[in-house]
This record gives sequence, structure tokens and C-alpha cells, in this order.
Amino acid sequence: MFREIIKSYNFASMRLLQIISVLTILLLLQSCSDYQKVVKGDNYESKLLTADRMYEKESFTKALTLYEQIYQRFPNSAEGQLAYYRMAKSYFAIEDYYMAGYYFNQFTQRYPSSDNVEECLFMTAICSVKNSPAPTLDQEETKVALNDLQRFVQRYPNSHLIDSCNSIMDRLRFKLETKQFNAVELYHKMEKHRAAVAAAESFLEEYPQSSYKSEVSFIAFEDAYFLAKRSVFSKKKERLESAQELYAKYSESFDDKEVQRKSSRYLEDVGEELRKVAERYAFEDIQSSFEKSRSSSQQKKMTYLKETLKRYDNFAEDYPESKYLDKAKSLKKKAEKELVNI
Repeated sequence: MFREIIKSYNFASMRLLQIISVLTILLLLQSCSDYQKVVKGDNYESKLLTADRMYEKESFTKALTLYEQIYQRFPNSAEGQLAYYRMAKSYFAIEDYYMAGYYFNQFTQRYPSSDNVEECLFMTAICSVKNSPAPTLDQEETKVALNDLQRFVQRYPNSHLIDSCNSIMDRLRFKLETKQFNAVELYHKMEKHRAAVAAAESFLEEYPQSSYKSEVSFIAFEDAYFLAKRSVFSKKKERLESAQELYAKYSESFDDKEVQRKSSRYLEDVGEELRKVAERYAFEDIQSSFEKSRSSSQQKKMTYLKETLKRYDNFAEDYPESKYLDKAKSLKKKAEKELVNI
């Protein structure tokens, strides 16, 4: 008996739920039918009442359709102004920020005396902020957002929204800064040393107080070091000296101990490389003088042979352990022999 009662209760509950569901569907269909009648009809008072009801119920897409009709019919009326304002708000609510930004901006131009102009100009900027992408993507939208916020600040310097604008602008500027830092870091990781140095120096010039300053400063020096190390001999001296200059310029920013140790090793190696470059240049100067002594002029020949001997003496004194010393001695002996025969 008890089981039958429970079964009967469950059956009745299911039937009730089915009836409620059917009634709900019928009401929705009726509601949709009523809405379509208003959309297709010519009663603009009914359109406004329905649009406002849809707006309050957060049925923004439906509200948009009716507000568009109202604005098109009465663009210069109070109703048309309200409709245009709520179109902008509705687009913002459904997260269509491009359309919302357009309508907010147009509102300030079409209804310049409205009490809502300040809000709409601010919301124009906020829509641009919403369209600003992640730092890894192109940042043109971020620049637009910054310009829109600046325009608001300039027009309403005493607005209660100024603090919000400044906070948002700081965040957007940091996004641009991060984008540029990512470019520096990418060149560094790809071992495009020349591009990394140029990008790092440009970054530090534009963002001298950046939170990325220490990291970018070291990238500038490290990539300058590797660029110099891997350069052809004709460009090596200039690039080694440039690396030294960058160390002197940025080393105070190296706040990490491991970075400090590594940069000190690089600097020491730069000094050693410059010594090797100077050694080679000194040897090549001996060769150059001896080659010039082959002039047909006896006077020039004697001058360059003597210069060869002088340069050899300086070289032997400065680089007594040089790998070029034997070749330099050979040139010295040839020069001495030729001087005897003149």
C-alpha cells in the first residue's frame, strides 16, 4: 500500500513538472510572438516600453533592435537620445566593445550638451582598453586606448574618474613596455646579437626607470660581448671597445650576484681580446712598413726599413711571448740586410 502511494505521488509530481514545462514554453512563445509584433509594428510608445523592459531584464540584443528603430525614427528627440545612449550601453553589456566604443564616441558628438557626455567619453576610452590585447600581440589598440584616456583627462581634468584613468594608463604603458621587453628578449634568445643590443639600448632610453632595467642592461652588454667575440677581425676592436663602454654605462644596474660575476668574466675576456687585437695590429704594422720599403725611391725605402726595425723593437718589448714573434724577427733580419746593401 505504501509503495503504491509513493508511486502515485511520483507520477503526479512528474505530470506537474510536465505541465509547468509546457506552460513555460507557451509563455515564451507568446512572449516572443508579442515581441515580434512590437518590432514589426508602428507603435513607437510600445517599442520604447518594450525596449526598456528588455533592457531592465538584460535582454540586451532584443533591446538593441527596438532602440535602433526608435533612434532612427526620432533622432533629435529625448527618446532618440536615450535610445542611442542605451544602444551603446547594450553593446558594452554584450561585450561587443568595438560597436560600444563607436556608439559612445558618436553620442558625445551627436548630443554634446547631454549630461551623459562625460560618461560616454570615458566609456569610449574603456572600450578601447577592453580591445587592448595581450603584450605578445600587436599593440596598436593599446596606443588608441592611451590616446582616448588622455583625451578624456584633458577634457575633464577635474573629473572624479581621473584617478581611474591614471591607473589604467599606467597599466597600459606597462603593457607597451612589456611588449618592447619581449622583443629585446626574443632577439637575445635567438642570438641576433646586433639586433638585441640595438633593441636593448632603445628600450633603456625610452624606459629609464623600468622594472626590466637590470635584465635589459645585462642583455645589452652580453650581446655586445658575443657580437664582438664573433666578429671578423676588421670589426673586432671597435665592437670590443663598444662592449667595454656598455659595461661602464650599465654595470651599476646589474643587481643580481650571478649576473655581476658573469659580467666581470666577460669584461676580463674583453680586455684579453683587445690585447690580442692590439698584438696583431702591432705585428701587421711591421709587415706594412716592410712592404712599403719596396718603393723604388731609395729615400722612402730607407725610411720604411728603419720604421720596420723601430716597430719590431716596440713589438718585441710589448709582446715578448707573442706567437707572431718569429715572423717579426724574420722581417727584422730582412730589413737589416737590405739597409746594409743600400
